[in-house]
Amino acid sequence: MRQPLQLKPIRGRKLNRLREMYDQADCPRLRRRVQMVLLAQAGYLTRELARITRQSPLTVRRWLHRFEAEGCAGLVEAPRSGRPPAITTAIESFLREVVVKSPRDFGYARPGWTTALLARLVRRHFKRSVTDECIRQHLAQVDGVCRRPTWEVKYRAQEQPGYAQKKAGLPGV
Repeated sequence: MRQPLQLKPIRGRKLNRLREMYDQADCPRLRRRVQMVLLAQAGYLTRELARITRQSPLTVRRWLHRFEAEGCAGLVEAPRSGRPPAITTAIESFLREVVVKSPRDFGYARPGWTTALLARLVRRHFKRSVTDECIRQHLAQVDGVCRRPTWEVKYRAQEQPGYAQKKAGLPGV
C-alpha cells in the first residue's frame, strides 16, 4: 500500500486563488481538480478523495502531484488536439450572408434553404465537402435556425414564379 500523500500547507494568495478557481470554474473537470486539492489540504486521504470525487486513486494522486509541481496553473486543462474544423471562418461568414438570401439567387429552384442544399452550395463554392449535420451545427452557432418546410396557402404558392412548372408533372393537378 502506498503511503499517504501530504501536500505542503497552502496559505494566503494561493489558497484564495484556489477558492476563486473553484467558485468561477466553467469546466466541471477543473472544479473537480480544485476540489481534490482543497480537500487534500483539509486532511482527507487519497482513497477518501477518490470516493468523494468519483475518480481513481491514481487520478487523484496525479492531480495532486501536478499541483505540487506547477501550482494552480497545473490544474487548468491544456488545449486538446483534434480534427480541424470542417467549416472555416470564411465558410461561416459565407453562410451568414447566404441564409438571408433565396436559394433562387444561387441557381437552385427551391423556395427555402435546407442543410443539404447549403452543404451543396459550400461544396460548389469552396470545394470542401461538409455534412448536413455540420451545416446545422454551424448555423446554430451563428444564430441561424434550421426548420422543416411549412405548408403554404395554395393561392400564395400559385403567385410564386415557376409554380405551374413544378405542378405540371404531378398527376391530378
